[in-house]
Amino acid sequence: MGATDSKLTFRKGVFRLFEERNIPATDEYWSQFWLLPESADDVFSLVGASDIRRVRDHARENLETLILKVIDRLFRIVKARDFPSPQNSTLQLLNCIRVLTRIVPFIYESEELADWEEKILWTPQIIKRKASKTSSAEVKKIDESVGEKPGKREDGNISIKENQKIDFKETEPQTYPPLGERLLLMILDLLFLSGFTIPTNIATETRVNYVIWETGIGSNIPIGSTKEYDLNKTETLRLLLVLLSKSMYMPGATFMSKESKFLKFLVLKTEKNVVLALLCSLLNTAVKYNPAGWGVPYNYVVFTDPREILVTLCLQVLLVLLDYRAPSCRINTGSDSNTIQSHRRLSSIDPNTSETEGIRQSAVRNSSSSPIITSAPLTPTRTRTQDETPSVTSVSAASTNKGYLPPSVDNAFRYYTSKIHRSQDFQFLMDGIYRILSNPMQANNTYLPGSSKPIRCHPEMLMLCWKLLEINKRFRTYLLETDRVLDVLILLLYYALENKLDPAQSGLVRMCAFMLQTISSERNFGVKLNKAFEGHGSLPSNVRIPAFHGTYADFMIISIYALIATTRGTLHALYPALVLTITNVSPFLKNLSVVSSTKLVQLFVSFSTPGFLLSEEGNHRLVGFILEAFNNIVQYQFSDNPHVIYAIVRTHKKFEELAEFTLAKGLLEVKRIQAVKEEHRKHTRNLSVLKVVETETKKPSADVTTLQPISDVNENTTFRRQNSHGQDEEQEELNEKIELMNTSLHSDSSHGNHSENGEIEEGPGYLSEKARGKLPEGVTAADRRQSGDSTRSNNIILTPFAIGKSGFVPTEDWVSSWHSNLPLGTLLVLLSELVPKVQSLCGSQSYSTEYEVLDFLRSVTLVGILPPPQPILTRQFLWSEASVVWFSSLLWGQVYLAGSNYLGVFNGTHVKLFLIKTTVKEDKIKNPLGTAVGGVQGVLDRFTPNTTNVASHTIANNPIHSSNSPSTTPSS
Repeated sequence: MGATDSKLTFRKGVFRLFEERNIPATDEYWSQFWLLPESADDVFSLVGASDIRRVRDHARENLETLILKVIDRLFRIVKARDFPSPQNSTLQLLNCIRVLTRIVPFIYESEELADWEEKILWTPQIIKRKASKTSSAEVKKIDESVGEKPGKREDGNISIKENQKIDFKETEPQTYPPLGERLLLMILDLLFLSGFTIPTNIATETRVNYVIWETGIGSNIPIGSTKEYDLNKTETLRLLLVLLSKSMYMPGATFMSKESKFLKFLVLKTEKNVVLALLCSLLNTAVKYNPAGWGVPYNYVVFTDPREILVTLCLQVLLVLLDYRAPSCRINTGSDSNTIQSHRRLSSIDPNTSETEGIRQSAVRNSSSSPIITSAPLTPTRTRTQDETPSVTSVSAASTNKGYLPPSVDNAFRYYTSKIHRSQDFQFLMDGIYRILSNPMQANNTYLPGSSKPIRCHPEMLMLCWKLLEINKRFRTYLLETDRVLDVLILLLYYALENKLDPAQSGLVRMCAFMLQTISSERNFGVKLNKAFEGHGSLPSNVRIPAFHGTYADFMIISIYALIATTRGTLHALYPALVLTITNVSPFLKNLSVVSSTKLVQLFVSFSTPGFLLSEEGNHRLVGFILEAFNNIVQYQFSDNPHVIYAIVRTHKKFEELAEFTLAKGLLEVKRIQAVKEEHRKHTRNLSVLKVVETETKKPSADVTTLQPISDVNENTTFRRQNSHGQDEEQEELNEKIELMNTSLHSDSSHGNHSENGEIEEGPGYLSEKARGKLPEGVTAADRRQSGDSTRSNNIILTPFAIGKSGFVPTEDWVSSWHSNLPLGTLLVLLSELVPKVQSLCGSQSYSTEYEVLDFLRSVTLVGILPPPQPILTRQFLWSEASVVWFSSLLWGQVYLAGSNYLGVFNGTHVKLFLIKTTVKEDKIKNPLGTAVGGVQGVLDRFTPNTTNVASHTIANNPIHSSNSPSTTPSS
């Protein structure tokens, strides 16, 4: 539609849709929708969202006619023998696809059109024929009008053959499949239509050949492609994705009970050869993509790469297909092969040899050993009507009856994905996945800034990797038996660290945390973490650890600590998954470094503070997980982790304080911290006022003391002088008050403040000489400590109050319910045995360096002293209703964002699965993955220069992180 007059004519035709009611179906007006537009931009720019809504709400009969006419024209073009030709051109076919792509989302968004949609798309069509002599040409015309070929129909009925006349003595109603089913089958045909999406040199009589687009899984013979074919595939896949997008317009509350009929038909009732050809084509096209191209710097600035859009759509359609589960099977989803009792298969054979059939019965646990997908090539002559599909072995039931799937399988795409078994296929998949996922990391770590093309489909590729880990157990085994799982670990940590502070990327960070927990439940992963991380220097500077010389386990622990300690609680919902990752691998870790050992103990100290323990109902679980990790290291890898043991011994007071924790002590400690912080704030304000006054009066400025910030982790920190000269009396008085407060509120246990000879150590409760001089007459430091003890023991002084933002109020019953179950026994025995020995060793004259202490800890044995080790317990990530809805909303949120960057397929529609917030950001290019939390709301944000973009809201009620129903359950 290059001419302005043509665009104006088409625009006027759009106005007529809602201005004139009941436009006849025989009017030539309808032909302009497939004749006038010349590009997808013409359709999406000239048919506005408000135009479609006005037609839908005020002239629905015209909308129905438009849909039926466009679908009918699409069927006729594909069935035409002279396609492509001027009368039945490729442009007309593409325009039909574009019009449907534009209209369907606005049908889905309206709840009032549910019955109308059911009637138009999913009601079988019954056509009554008059009782008269009908020629074969007329019957053939009727057949073609509904998309049927002469001869045998899809429903099994026999149509009239050519040159045959039948005298109908009475009316014979003919029933045709619903229009939605026939439309979906036609779209699948378009993806494999010779001269449209595949080369013409493999054409057959039907021109529809279910061959695999790219070499890789299932095929080693390239069929070739062109830029035009790739663009046609992109348009067709976009329409297929739109038809499957019904879930985007379902509220999260009803998502689990509803499903898309298009999606259900595609995964359950599609013929086997179509399923396999589509599955392998989508996989190979996505995985073979190389964003670097020829490797020339800045090549993407000069040349555009439309193949990235095709790859993104392949990933999105594939993920939608793999994510589908029947409503009754959406919880605790796992590999489909686990539920299959037995099936019949053909052996994997060389393509040059004859096929031999073999039968193997598989038990529930061993069904994954029966391969289905092989790598025999797809020859160009295979068509849809043939039951035999190369590269995939056949099953006993006929595919035309859809009986090739076991009864317990609810998704053919998941089923065949679980049957991929060859190591070379897994290597092909992993090479492609790593190539895509490492692209952002490599693009940020080049000598020439911006010289590498930053792709935008890495979130979808990460989702695909997770789906493969979930569905195919042999793929997971392949990763764990090779070092490729360590590559996945580094990628997950990179994406989590890179986006930890970006609210719009919290969905990507959440997915990384869940994937870490998934792979940490495997023993081989924990063992491989002990390998030295030699490639650390090649990481981007923002995730690189200075002077790092350690193992993958050290890097993982330090990275997890950074995710928790540097995000100020924004990732609080992910703490369980991150901590459980460490706990799951703790029985297998060896030779942890000083830094990682210290970080582990610091995590324990942070989680065991009263302010954190009492703020949320489920926070005590994190302390239990960390203690369990320490127990595993002590009981299974004691001699190989002296740094961990030494760090535990050095912080023995924290473990002992936790063992004696009570609600009264915790509340008093919280009050003390609040008082210290308030004093700090007051003093800071006073200093600020003093500085202003000094500046205004232009007096010589004195050396003013600044205060160190109060740390919630180290609660014994007191204010110290940064400049010993010029300290004013106000600062001295404040320090003395804090010393007195520390004495009365922090010296409640004698084991932490007394040495072996009974003398008081200079610990947290120690008073300086000046502070002791300010005590009341006749009162000693010991009296103050006793007074503090009696104050703590009196439960009437402080009533429980809410500490955290959630409003949770801790009670004595709640504390007693979990405190007695903390796994402290082994550690207390360890400390009681080692602390006196280490103190004695440190106090001896022969002690010179801490290396002697480490040597002592390596040589010491606690056999017969420690309790017997508990069985190794790993907690896997299991899908719950909330997590299923969350992942689906995350996926569809990414589909929405990807569509908004090109054409704006879903822009302006009323999405219900997540919230959309429109913002404008200039001079900033980002490509974030939006967060969709719990399926009810989401966080979506992608910025492009000078355009309206999508951002997101954060949900207040997060169903993923619930202290009452965590998403992880223990399993041996």
